[in-house]
Amino acid sequence: MRSVLLVTLAVAVSLAACGGEEATPPPKAPEAPVATAAPPPVAPEAPKEEAKPQPSLAELQRKTSEGLGTALNAHDAKKLASFYTENAKLKMAGMPDLDGRDAVAKHWEGVFKAFPTMKTAASRVWVKGDVVVVEWGWTGTHGAEFPPGVKATEKPVGAMGVDVMWFSPDGLVKEQHTYTDMTTVMGQIGASKQKARPVPTLATGAPQVIPATGSADETKNVETVAKTWAAFEKKSDADFLAASADDVVWEDMTQPEPMKGKAAAKKFFQEMTKAFPDAKSTPTNAWGIGDYVIAEGTFTGTQKGPLFGMPPKNKAVSLHMLDIVQLKDGKVVKGWTYGNDMEMAMQLGLLPPPAAKPAAAPPKK
Repeated sequence: MRSVLLVTLAVAVSLAACGGEEATPPPKAPEAPVATAAPPPVAPEAPKEEAKPQPSLAELQRKTSEGLGTALNAHDAKKLASFYTENAKLKMAGMPDLDGRDAVAKHWEGVFKAFPTMKTAASRVWVKGDVVVVEWGWTGTHGAEFPPGVKATEKPVGAMGVDVMWFSPDGLVKEQHTYTDMTTVMGQIGASKQKARPVPTLATGAPQVIPATGSADETKNVETVAKTWAAFEKKSDADFLAASADDVVWEDMTQPEPMKGKAAAKKFFQEMTKAFPDAKSTPTNAWGIGDYVIAEGTFTGTQKGPLFGMPPKNKAVSLHMLDIVQLKDGKVVKGWTYGNDMEMAMQLGLLPPPAAKPAAAPPKK
């Protein structure tokens, strides 16, 4: 029996080895599913920054004005010039015009050399649109030759002045008119026999700022001041005094003392119209700003009569000046006139004119 089993087993093994019946293949294992990459998560959009509002012209004007003051007191002529447009125009009563930044820087280098301890401070500021009017004072010592031929005296000097500035949209000064009396300085250093105003006390703290309101009163005030200017041509002291309060005070910064009251104002008017019988005051710009009127223009005439003790010169003058007029209830209560008396002195032959700009060198061949 055992042998039969062995034979049967041997036959089965030989049949398998010779490829007899095919064996049933084992079932295939299920294929693992192919993993597909998940899409990257979408990053949330960063919140968009809101556009910062552009600074207003008034803010730019304030920043530039502050920068000018800082540069002046630091005696940094180059930095000071950077607050002007490349082709800025500067007109200074009684002095040659300045054109462009380089001329501005060169001018201030000379000023800082002449007055090495110079300091400035603004006292009042008026703002209307692109125009800013700044009243300021300066003090220093006479530390170098000025004017030409007058050696340094080391005496304290100083004067009040006004700038009228027009601003570009980017906040730089594109035009400036400056009024300050240099005969005051000449009197302080003994180069002139004329009695001079004392060295001013500089304002402290922030200046008073007076913005325009656009009111009807501002327009009316301008008309009132225009009539006083027109009185010179009419030789009408009545028109000149009509809008003045009885206790009006007028500070002509080219004169040593203020005029107080209508009687003093009348005397001044008559002195000027007798000295210049063809006198004419012509406003070129006038702004009503708050209770003030700022008016700049020219005074023209021929000196045919004595003027404050000076004999007639029979010469024509054309003077640049600026008035600051304060009104209350339609009446002038106080006024300030700014100019440069050197302008009159030069035109009457009392002083030599300032040196002319050197002629441009011919191009090299």
